[in-house]
Amino acid sequence: MKIFRKIRQNFLNEGKTTKYFKYAVGEILLVVIGILIALQVNNWNETRIAQKKEKKIYSKILLDLDIAHDNVSSDFERFQEHQKMHAQLYKESRGLAEYDPNVNYHLLRLTRHYIPVITENYLSSMPMITNETVRAALNDYIKEEKMTLKGYEDFNNIKMEMVRPFTEKNGLMSADVVFREVNPNWKNVRDTVINLISYDKLKELYGSQELDQMLSSLWLNTGYPLYRSEIQMEQIKKLKTCLEEAINK
Repeated sequence: MKIFRKIRQNFLNEGKTTKYFKYAVGEILLVVIGILIALQVNNWNETRIAQKKEKKIYSKILLDLDIAHDNVSSDFERFQEHQKMHAQLYKESRGLAEYDPNVNYHLLRLTRHYIPVITENYLSSMPMITNETVRAALNDYIKEEKMTLKGYEDFNNIKMEMVRPFTEKNGLMSADVVFREVNPNWKNVRDTVINLISYDKLKELYGSQELDQMLSSLWLNTGYPLYRSEIQMEQIKKLKTCLEEAINK
C-alpha cells in the first residue's frame, strides 16, 4: 500500500492527472478482483465444508438403514407367523387341518409396531442434501416408510377394533394361563409360543360368520404390511447403493 500511495503521489506532483486517474481506476479494479477472488475462495471453502457435512449425513443414514432393514426383516418374519396362524385357523374351521401345538394362537390378539427410522431422523435434513440423485432416492424411501406405517396402523386397528373385542366377548382369554405363563413385564409374550387363547372355546366358534369375517380381515390386513415390507427392503438396497456412490464420488 505504501508503494501504491507513492506512485499516486508522484503522478500528482508531476501534474499527470490523466495517468493518475487511470492508475486509480486500475488500482480499484485490482482491489475488486482481489475481493472477488477472496469471495470465491470463501465460497469454495464453505462448499467444501457443506459437502463434508453432507457426506457425514449419508454415512449416518447408511447406519440407520441397517437398523431399519433389521427391523423390517424381523417384522416380516413375524407377519408371516401371523399369516401362518390365520391360515391354520381357517383350515381347522373347515376341517382341513388339526390342532397344531407349534402354532402361536395367541398372536390373534397381538399388534405390531413400526418406527419410521429414516423419516424421524432425517426428514429435517432434506434441505442440506444437494445431490439430486440422493435426494430423490431418500424422498422415495421416506414415502415408502409412510405407506408401511399406514399398513401397520390398519393392521393394529383390526386388532383393537375387531379381534380384541371378539376374544373378550367370547371369553377366549385364559386367566389361569395368563397369570401362570406370562412374565410380569410381558417380556416373554412376543417371543414364546404361549397359547393364551382358550383353544376349546375358540374351536366352538369355528364356522361362525363372525370368526370368518375376522379371519378374512386379518388375512387382508396382514398381507398388506407383508407386501410393503418387501418393497421397503428393496428401497433400502436402492438407497444404500445411491448413498455409497455419493460418498465415494
